Amino acid sequence: FPQTWEDLTEVHPELNVKGDNDPLDVVEIGSRAFKKGEVVRVKILGALAMIDHGELDWKLIAVSVDDELAKELHDVHDLEAKIPHVVNGIREWFRWYKAPDGK
Repeated sequence: FPQTWEDLTEVHPELNVKGDNDPLDVVEIGSRAFKKGEVVRVKILGALAMIDHGELDWKLIAVSVDDELAKELHDVHDLEAKIPHVVNGIREWFRWYKAPDGK
């Protein structure tokens, strides 16, 4: 889904916020480190809806289809069973990564 952006004109029906007009963020949780901008086939396991400055900012959680865990992971429940607390760790990382900049 290259160039898939959050729609700043559409209000999310449950969260009551608009998109942030940024590309979707993908967190790949596999064992290999990828280069920035590298194109990789992934399996989407779930998503985190985060609100940043009053705008909706989706974080998609994925695993490379070539990763050894890809066959065992089908959703965030599988992910939490196999690698406990990883979803919470991702949530906390995104919550704190802007803190040093005061954002």
